[in-house]
Amino acid sequence: MIYLLSVLAVIALPGYYWYLRWSDAPGLLKRSMSIPLMSLLVFALAVLVYLDRMDRTFMVDDSPILVSMVLDLSLSMGAAPDPRSHGDVGTRMQRVQKVLLPILDALDASDAGVMVSVTAFTAIPETVLGWDNNLPQVREVIEYVIAPGMLTEPGSDLGAALQGVVPQFENLPAEYLDKKVRKYLLVVSDGEQTLEKGDMAAALTDLRAKNVNIIALHTGLTDIPEGIPVYDKSGTFQGFQDINGQIYTIPDNETMALIAGTDGAKGMYVRAESSNAVRQISDFIGVQISSSAASSPLYTASVLLLIVLSLGMLLWFV
Repeated sequence: MIYLLSVLAVIALPGYYWYLRWSDAPGLLKRSMSIPLMSLLVFALAVLVYLDRMDRTFMVDDSPILVSMVLDLSLSMGAAPDPRSHGDVGTRMQRVQKVLLPILDALDASDAGVMVSVTAFTAIPETVLGWDNNLPQVREVIEYVIAPGMLTEPGSDLGAALQGVVPQFENLPAEYLDKKVRKYLLVVSDGEQTLEKGDMAAALTDLRAKNVNIIALHTGLTDIPEGIPVYDKSGTFQGFQDINGQIYTIPDNETMALIAGTDGAKGMYVRAESSNAVRQISDFIGVQISSSAASSPLYTASVLLLIVLSLGMLLWFV
C-alpha cells in the first residue's frame, strides 16, 4: 500500500503542477505541447514502476516447496568474537538470522506454494512450528522466538536432530501428498557436537531416499576465537564464559560438510559468514531475485527521459 501511494504521489505532483501551469498558459501552442510532454512523463514513470516490479522474487519451478529448518540452539550458537575489536560481527545465531530472514522474505514474495517447518535442537530435537504456509509468522519465530539456550536440555546432537526431522517428511500436509513437491532440509549449526547418540548416517540415508535436498548452513569463525560473551549490568564486556574449563568454542565444518553430502545437485554446504550465502541458498531452492533490471539500458533510458521531461515541463512554462 505504501509503495502504491508513493507511486501515485510521484505522478500526481507533476500532474498538479502541469494543470496549474497549463490553465494559465497563454496561447494554444504551449497548451497543446504540454499534453504530450505530460503523457511522456507518465509513461517514463510507468516504465520505472514496471522495471521495479521485475526485480521482485519469482520461482524457477512453480511446483510446491517444503522447507524444514532445523536450528542448533546449543549455547555455542551464542558465541561471538571479542566485541571490543569485532563488535559488528554478532553472535553465530545473529549471523544465521541475517541469512534466513531474507530467504523467508524471498519465499513469501514468490507467490508459490511454500510451507515451512521449524525444529530446534540441543541434545534432543523439539518442534517449534509444524508445516505452516504463514511465512510472516515463521519469520517472526526465527527473528524473535528462537535463541541459544532456549531449550533446557544441554548439549548438541546433530544425529538426533536429523532423526527427529525424518517423520516430518513422512507426514506431509494433505494438500501436498499427491503433488510433485520439492523438499528441502536446511540444517543450521556450528557443527560442534557434545553428544552423538543419534544415528546421523541412517537419518541422512532416510532423508535422501525421500528425495529431500539438504542445505548445511554452517556458522562459526575459524580465524578468530569465539566464546560466549559475558556482560555486566551496564552492558560492559567482562570476558568469555567458562564452560567446563573452556572459554573458546571451535566450529566443526567437516560434520556440516558431511551432512550436505558430495552430490551438488542434492546437497549444499554454505557458510553463514559468506557474503553470497543468501544468493547461494536461494538459487539452490529455485528462488531467484532479478537484479539486472535496475542496471538495464531501458532503466537508464527511462531515468534520463524522466529527468529531461521534468526539466522540459519546468522550462516550457517559464
